[in-house]
Amino acid sequence: MDAQQLWEGLDEAWREAFRQAWDAVRGGNIGVGACASTVDGEIVHASRNRVNEKDGPYGEVFGSSLAHAEMNVLARLGFRKDQNLVLTSTLQPCLQCAGAIRLSRIGTVRFAGHDVYWDGYHEFGKLAAREGQRRRRSAQRFGPRDDELGAFGLLISRFRLGNPRLGDEGFEATLRAMGEGPVLDLAYQIEDGGELQCLMPMEVDQVLAAIWPRLQALTAQYRAI
Repeated sequence: MDAQQLWEGLDEAWREAFRQAWDAVRGGNIGVGACASTVDGEIVHASRNRVNEKDGPYGEVFGSSLAHAEMNVLARLGFRKDQNLVLTSTLQPCLQCAGAIRLSRIGTVRFAGHDVYWDGYHEFGKLAAREGQRRRRSAQRFGPRDDELGAFGLLISRFRLGNPRLGDEGFEATLRAMGEGPVLDLAYQIEDGGELQCLMPMEVDQVLAAIWPRLQALTAQYRAI
């Protein structure tokens, strides 16, 4: 399978989430995108990370640590109006987003990139017995993807552009200790060599194709771990 075949085989929710993630990178934000859709695949809302922006669409969060892609999608959903929606994200939800998902009407969560830093943080029943006894079941989770799209989702979230935490040696050291060295090295290589600026004008499927051989190598590395 090549990049075009993978992209064309995706449903529209996956494609829109990655379009949003690439727009986040272009805007100087952390490269994560998400969308909510019905079980039939109709997109209800799509958004992106806006942590470094000074303005944004009505109803969304910007310029704040709250302005994650999943949070911005959830913020646009009517209170108790939309039920059993599918949330598709390019990256594994963090603790903040996992909590918001738990309190929402999301029935299914799909994510591409494996953000090992947040593994297990969605299991709120382990933190509080009362939460574990709630009648409403937790959202079904599908992810991370073990293909090149999964590697791509993690990679575009790891550019230092827009992600000040990656300037913190302590945080980077933690990620490397958790096995993220290969993806960080590739992200920094693309960024520091000027390639990222050349990729910026491209559409996200073109970016996927442009770095496809390196994504294949990265995917093989992670599968071998």
